[in-house]
Amino acid sequence: MRALWIEDHQLIGDSLEMLLQVLMPDVSLDKARDLDFATGLVKSIAYEVVLLDWWLGQSDGATAIKALREAGCEAPILVVSGDERELVMREALAAGAIGYVTKSAEPEQLVKAVRDALQGVVHRLPRRLPGESEAHAPLPALDVRQVFPDLTSRQSEVFRLLMRGEPDKRIARDLGLSDTTVKSHVRAILQIV
Repeated sequence: MRALWIEDHQLIGDSLEMLLQVLMPDVSLDKARDLDFATGLVKSIAYEVVLLDWWLGQSDGATAIKALREAGCEAPILVVSGDERELVMREALAAGAIGYVTKSAEPEQLVKAVRDALQGVVHRLPRRLPGESEAHAPLPALDVRQVFPDLTSRQSEVFRLLMRGEPDKRIARDLGLSDTTVKSHVRAILQIV
């Protein structure tokens, strides 16, 4: 199977690519870091599925989906994003995405969403508990140590936040670490993953 991965953050793109290689070894994955390169690829290659980050530089996913379709892309487009707001998920489905999976999802959820997209199954939105607001919906935990067992527990926490697209300063604040310590963890993560 040939897939296109459109992701403008290299660390996140490389990490999720390695995850897919482990869990779906039959996938041949091309990567594009911007929409212009991606539209060039879909003009010459008939992909079976396109994985799209919702936020690409200054473009949103609706703009990207429209540009991909205008370039001749007929493959199902699955949005894989760090943005976990239900409003954005609904916008993605309304724009023509076949599904939406968050970067904080369990690895098996990503694989299921890709397989569902290949079969034309629309990926449903996660449900919240009654009375729970969108901003307080629980986020599924990603156990990256199952995929990268050499990571320490702290490196796993940092890596999970990186995969959600969080900047170093926010990671430092959220985990109660200094910026320097976070950068040190990121360097160590890059050597492992």
